[in-house]
Amino acid sequence: MLRILVFRPELPTAQESARQRVTVRYVIDGDTVELTDGTKVRLLGIDAPEAGFGGGTPEFYSEQSTTWLRQRLEGTRVSLRTDSWERDRYGRVLAWVFDESGELINLEMLREGQAKLLDDFGLPLDLEESLRTAESEARLLKRGLWAGAPRTPSTSNRRK
Repeated sequence: MLRILVFRPELPTAQESARQRVTVRYVIDGDTVELTDGTKVRLLGIDAPEAGFGGGTPEFYSEQSTTWLRQRLEGTRVSLRTDSWERDRYGRVLAWVFDESGELINLEMLREGQAKLLDDFGLPLDLEESLRTAESEARLLKRGLWAGAPRTPSTSNRRK
């Protein structure tokens, strides 16, 4: 039997991680916000439906996801938990975002079905279980985008 061992370094807990208090000026889409200083922040661990920028077609539930995040964060102060202000290929700071009451917005997006879990790059050990549970709960209860996308006929299912 082949066994593969994966090394996952211990990441700092939420209490140990540096957090910076900032103000959200504008919500760009369901997983990206712009701060008052112009910095764009991409919420880690989630993937909200794409809004269809640059002439693209918006994905199912993108407008609802963006509106949900806008109502929660636009014009409010938040705390960012980051790992050394790492940026993605679009120059956005990658962060876990906490609202003024200390709620993890990334987790709330999953719990309310406003986004899917994005674990392609790993998840912090102190957050992984709650993030996975939140998405599972939303799926089971058919919240948000899990309530059902409009069906379109697939080419493989069509009669010829």
